[in-house]
Amino acid sequence: MDIQHDHVIHLENGRFASDSSRAELNRILSNALDANPGKGLVLHFHGGLVNEDAARGIADRLAPRYADDGGAYPLFFVWESGVWETIWNNLDDIRKERFFQELVKKVGEWVLKKLPSDIGVRGAGGGPIDERKLRRDFDAWFSGASAELPDQVAEDRTASGGRSKGSAPDERRLAEQIEAALDRDFKSAVEAVYNGLNPKGEDRPATRGVGTEASAESLISPEAADEMFDRSPAKTRGVLSWGKVAAFVAKVVVACIERFISGRSHGIYPTLVEEVLRAAYGDKIGSIIWDSMKKDTADAFEAGTETGGYALLDELRKQAEQGRRFAKITLIGHSTGAIYIVNFLAAAASQWPGQQFDVLFLAPAVTHGDFAKALKQQRDAIAHFRMFGMNDAVERRDQMVKILYTRSLLYFVSGLLEPEVDMPIVGMERYLKEAAIFTPEGFPHVADVAEFLDEEADSKVWSVALAAAGKSSRAQAHGDFDNDDITLDSLVHILRSGF
Repeated sequence: MDIQHDHVIHLENGRFASDSSRAELNRILSNALDANPGKGLVLHFHGGLVNEDAARGIADRLAPRYADDGGAYPLFFVWESGVWETIWNNLDDIRKERFFQELVKKVGEWVLKKLPSDIGVRGAGGGPIDERKLRRDFDAWFSGASAELPDQVAEDRTASGGRSKGSAPDERRLAEQIEAALDRDFKSAVEAVYNGLNPKGEDRPATRGVGTEASAESLISPEAADEMFDRSPAKTRGVLSWGKVAAFVAKVVVACIERFISGRSHGIYPTLVEEVLRAAYGDKIGSIIWDSMKKDTADAFEAGTETGGYALLDELRKQAEQGRRFAKITLIGHSTGAIYIVNFLAAAASQWPGQQFDVLFLAPAVTHGDFAKALKQQRDAIAHFRMFGMNDAVERRDQMVKILYTRSLLYFVSGLLEPEVDMPIVGMERYLKEAAIFTPEGFPHVADVAEFLDEEADSKVWSVALAAAGKSSRAQAHGDFDNDDITLDSLVHILRSGF
C-alpha cells in the first residue's frame, strides 16, 4: 500500500501543489474504481492545526484502518495549514508578558468587585475580596508555582448558568474608580510598555501595521497602544495618561461583565483572558489566519482544472456518468475539516446534483450558521450523519495553552477567532445544552441544526461515551479524535457496517 502515492492529494490555497495534479487525482480515482467500487470511497479532511508533514502522517496512520478494517478506499486531502505555529508562539510569548499578567489581574479584580450578586461568585455584587491574596495567587499561577487558579476565578458556575438580572457598571464611573486605585505593580508594567514605545527618548509611532510589535516590551497590538497612550499634536511621542489606561481597563471589565450577565461567558478565568486578548492583542491571536484558513477550504471548490475540490467532484461525476461509481462516499472532517465538508456539499449541489454522501464530523469547528445554511441548501445530499465531540465538562478541561488558556481549541475559536463573541460552534455541546440561553428566537441557526440532529438517529456522540459499535469515543482533547482507538473503531465500524 503506497499511501503517499495512491491515497493523498496535496493542495495549497485550494489548488494542486507542485507534487499533485489533476492527472494524479484522476489516476488515483480510476485505480480506486478498478480495485473495487463496492467498498466505497472515504475522503478525509484533516484539521487546521497541522503542517504538511503531520497531515501526511495522519494519512499514513489512518489509511490502513480505513482500507483494511473499514473496507473503503481512503483518499486524504492534505492542505497547507501549518501557519498555526506562529499563533502558538505568539500565545506562549503573551503568557510570559508582565503586562498581560498585570492586565488580567487588574481586570479580574474589578470584575469580581462589580459582578451582579446573583452570578454566584465570591466578591460579586461589590462584596469584599482579598486583593493582595488574589494578586499573589495569580502570580503563583502565571509563574507555574501553583497548578491551581486563584480560587476566586476558578469557579465555573457562570460557564453553565443562566442569565443575570443585574446590569453592567457605568464605564466612565468605573474608569474613575480604577484610576484612583491603580497599584504600583500594574503601573510599572504599563510604564515598561510605554517606554518600549519610545526607547531612549526616540519617537516611535504606536501604529505600525497589523502583525507588528507596538512596543519592544510587549506584543500589544498597535491599535491598543494608540488607545491607551494619547498622541501629542506638538510631538510624535506618546503621552502616558493614567486616565486613558484606566478607561481601557474599564472597557475590558464591562465587556466581561456583560458576557456573564447574558450567560455568554466561558467561565471566569477563560472569559477574562479572552477579553484581555481581544482588547490588547487583537492582531496576534489568529483571527486573520483563521479567516484565511477558512477561505482556503472554500477556494478548493472554485471552478477550474487546478482547484482540488472542484476537480474531485468533476471527475467523480464524469466516472458516474460512465457507469463507474462507488457504492457510497463517506466524508470525514476533523475540526476545520468539517468546514471543508460544508464547502464540499455546497459545490456538489451544483456539480453533482442528486448525489448523496455519508458525513462524519470529528470535533467540528464549523459554526451553526454555516452548517444551518448548508442544511437549508443541501440537506438531501446527506444520506447519514454522525458527529463525535467532547461533552462540555470534558471540553472545559481540555487546556489549549498551558496557563494562558484553560479551555479547548473550540472554546478559543468561539471566544476569539470568529467575529461574534461566544460564536455557536457545532462541535460544542454547550450550544445544544444551554437551551435557556440559546433560544430559537435569539439563535435560529442553533435551532435549525438541533432539529436536524434530532431527526438523525444517534447523530451525536459526546465523549467520553462507551456505547454500542459506531457510537463510542474516549477522546478527551481536541486533537484526540483522529488517534483515539475507540473513536477510530467507531469510524471503521460505520465504514464497514453502516450507521
